Amino acid sequence: LSDFDYVEGMTLPEHVTRLDGKKITVAGFMRREWEGTGPVEFFMLVNDACGCDGMPFLNEVVFCAMPEGQTTEIKPGIISVTGTFYAGEIKEDGYVVSLYTMDVDSIGD
Repeated sequence: LSDFDYVEGMTLPEHVTRLDGKKITVAGFMRREWEGTGPVEFFMLVNDACGCDGMPFLNEVVFCAMPEGQTTEIKPGIISVTGTFYAGEIKEDGYVVSLYTMDVDSIGD
């Protein structure tokens, strides 16, 4: 998912777009979207190759949403997330805020 240099407005590579709407498993580090403690409904899954240092590139992050009514604790280390994956630019106030999202089915170690 992160093996290309992303430029806003570009057509995403075919190896990424063919995953759109499919059930996949992705590994990485869990990060909160916002500061805080306790369980979360939404989290970022950051590519394990980026090392979790600094600000990851948009194509190194999958924004994950737990099933409605469910939460999870942020887990340390590399974990795997399985769910329905979506690829494409999502804009807020004219800025691209994400490329990848996932509806979470399960989280594993």
